[in-house]
Amino acid sequence: AKREAGVLVRHNVPMLSLQDVFSKEEVEDNKLLGVLSYCGVFALIPYFSNRKSKYVEFHSIQGMNLLITMICYIITYSLLSLIKVTRYVIDWGYMVGSKKVTPLWITLPMTFIGILIFIIMIYGIINACNGKSKTLPIINKIKVIK
Repeated sequence: AKREAGVLVRHNVPMLSLQDVFSKEEVEDNKLLGVLSYCGVFALIPYFSNRKSKYVEFHSIQGMNLLITMICYIITYSLLSLIKVTRYVIDWGYMVGSKKVTPLWITLPMTFIGILIFIIMIYGIINACNGKSKTLPIINKIKVIK
């Protein structure tokens, strides 16, 4: 990694470093807002409240991108869950009924994507708690808010 203007650069992607960008006081004063940035709808609070702090701004923008990703995931999963197939219930060799269910080829990948989004959210919370300013994996590639 090399330094350019106080920011670490690795693979042509700037990686912010706490020591170079945010003061200790700024991190300690705004740690709660940093954590709140990754808590779903609560990301709106730091995004609209404290734009003076670069620490809060960094985490709130990442949190808003995560929130937009979550909303897209929920809408996609809800729409895909409308696809139903008939499943027959057979007991002791006799058909006792049928029911409509969402196929496994839809629910399984969507469940894994949901778990991945949750893990990314926890990663962001841990970084904010520790006063670090690491970008979120995957979410950083699909930024909507910059």
